[in-house]
Amino acid sequence: MMNYLVARKNQLILIFTLAYLAAFTANAIFWANFEFLYYTFLISILIYSVIIIHQNLHLGFFILVNLSLLGFFHLLGGNFYFYGLRLYDFYFIPGIIRYDNFVHAYGTFIATVAFYSLLSNFISIDLKKRYPIFALILILLAIGMGTIVELVEFLAVVIFGVTEKVGDYFNNTLDLFFNTLGATLATVVIYFYRERPQFIKKLNGENQDSH
Repeated sequence: MMNYLVARKNQLILIFTLAYLAAFTANAIFWANFEFLYYTFLISILIYSVIIIHQNLHLGFFILVNLSLLGFFHLLGGNFYFYGLRLYDFYFIPGIIRYDNFVHAYGTFIATVAFYSLLSNFISIDLKKRYPIFALILILLAIGMGTIVELVEFLAVVIFGVTEKVGDYFNNTLDLFFNTLGATLATVVIYFYRERPQFIKKLNGENQDSH
């Protein structure tokens, strides 16, 4: 049974993603939540894009499952209410950390890892040896993607008049801050779990060759 699940793990991720997308779409239609119908439409386009990218570049299982979870967390945040409060507005730490902040940081964390996975094999060793520069490129790519998300939210404000739900200028800046935080944290994790071990191994190999 376990071997069957492992062999079909990517298909199971797709089934899970399509299932929650269908459920949240039905919920949005039932409550006439046109803002999140707009988001589910965009996520559908994103799913199709990820499938095309995966067919050509073969994204790792970790990235695929976390992209799916990111979509789930986003739709959950706008459709689930906790004691009458929309989940996106729920504070984990009162007055400091909201569910919305978590989604932004998590989203750019995964985006940074995905960009690393896509670009790593095409980046020169010389640039990787200067990891702070490579890390800055990854961060800029991720927060650039985050900026596109903010523009998508702004379009929702213009079309659906959901300023109270999306937030003001301060909320927009806070989103960008947590985007940057998530991307930066991802580059640190990438360094310690991917780049540093590779360079230590290469360094040891060079030392053995020199003897």
